[in-house]
Amino acid sequence: MACCLSALLEGARRGRIGTIDMNQDTTPTNRFLPVWVWIIVVAQILLVSFFSVGTAMNPAEFIPDVSELNYLTQLYVTRNVTIVLGLIGALLLRSHKALLVVLAVRLLTDVADVITVYALDVEVIKSSVPMVIVLLIVPALLACGYLWKRSSQ
Repeated sequence: MACCLSALLEGARRGRIGTIDMNQDTTPTNRFLPVWVWIIVVAQILLVSFFSVGTAMNPAEFIPDVSELNYLTQLYVTRNVTIVLGLIGALLLRSHKALLVVLAVRLLTDVADVITVYALDVEVIKSSVPMVIVLLIVPALLACGYLWKRSSQ
């Protein structure tokens, strides 16, 4: 209702009273992201941070057959911390393009992880794949779609 009203007001301002341009982005110009994209990005930051910190503090709880922090687990933690810092940086810069790039990289790494789990037949991690798809991949894909559209305007 509010978006239709703002579109009508914008039409009136431009001299087209009574018309609504449905292709017009009715998001207020001072609003960086819609609430649903904020929720996705904050959830990504919190989940990735949780798993990174958890893995750094107690690798055995998060990665099977690993009892202490080693080179490979450190790579995993570093990769995730870098993504979190990139997401925070993109938010601070209020840059749709930067956020799109960082989320796309995050999306690609998660998809690569899922493919690797099945390609290498890592049975102990297969049970976490649906969670990764539902909590990380699908929301990031939705946010990337929105940001792609927004960045190409």
